Amino acid sequence: MIMEGGDLVRLEVLRDNCVFAYIPELETVWGAISLLTKESVHTLCTQLYGQEQISTWKHKYNFLFETYQIMEQIQAMCIMDFILDMQLDEFTLEGFRDAILAMPPEDFVWRQLDLERSPKADKTVLRRALTEDDALDEVYSWLSDGCSSFLAFSAICRQSKRFRTEFFALAEEMRTDRLKMVLQEQEPRIQRMYKTVCEGAQGGDLLEFSQQIMGKTFYNRGPYAQFVFIPSYLIPAKACRYFDIAGEHKRQILFLTLRPTDRSREDTIRTLKAIADPTRYQILTLLAEEGPLRGLDIAKKVSVAASTVSHHMEQMKESGLITEEPVKNSKYYGLSKNTAKALLEDIAKDLQIE
Repeated sequence: MIMEGGDLVRLEVLRDNCVFAYIPELETVWGAISLLTKESVHTLCTQLYGQEQISTWKHKYNFLFETYQIMEQIQAMCIMDFILDMQLDEFTLEGFRDAILAMPPEDFVWRQLDLERSPKADKTVLRRALTEDDALDEVYSWLSDGCSSFLAFSAICRQSKRFRTEFFALAEEMRTDRLKMVLQEQEPRIQRMYKTVCEGAQGGDLLEFSQQIMGKTFYNRGPYAQFVFIPSYLIPAKACRYFDIAGEHKRQILFLTLRPTDRSREDTIRTLKAIADPTRYQILTLLAEEGPLRGLDIAKKVSVAASTVSHHMEQMKESGLITEEPVKNSKYYGLSKNTAKALLEDIAKDLQIE
């Protein structure tokens, strides 16, 4: 496959239910998310735009940065979930923006905060919360365990149009000639990823192939009518999965990083520190044996408080040892097999063990 052309979508159907696509105009969406999440995985935006420009954006879009920190506590990177509704072969940043801006506020907030997961959630109450304080208090109660600021939550609910407008304004400002040049330099990596996906598509089980790429066992397993694989350079993760089994498309979209994933000596030490705790090691072995589990189930099996499990999970997530997948009103945690395998390989290499 020869992929050429500036900002055009480049898409190829590998088989009836498998698509490989590269969408350069999505990069600034991921870039904006990376900035809003403090570039915890990479510092590419700082390298591309410079700290002075980023400081200017933080001042200009102060509302966006502050409210996103709260939104991230509830459901990180959820704005990209709307990609499931889009026709990918004709994707444009403007079209994506217009589709999201056209949504009624209650529909955007409902999906952005993933309120479907809450058994108490009621969209009628959410609609009232846009103007009535008692309803806003009720909506906050649905998420208060995972949301630390009522004021920021209120801003998200009642000023969602501003949030959406500022998000895409930031994304548009990040679309520069410098970014375009850097993305053109990724062509060899795109071609290698394309080859990898082609080989995986020939193997038959695309769900299993997706799990191998992400190094995790999925709790939500479809069925999916279509699997889409999209490489990205600025994605603030090594991989990210979005799926829909109830909507029009019933598909899984898997974003994969184009960045080199080599680990440093510091990464190895950080990961070893994360598992150098009896409870955390017990949790890892439990997940290896049983697959994805809810935090409450883990707490019962290792005989610790749920709050203690949450603390341990945060420690291990920072080292990439743990994956999480929201399902309704719960989060299912799993072992990142890719990280565990890389850790063993790093130790063997550093200690010269054949």
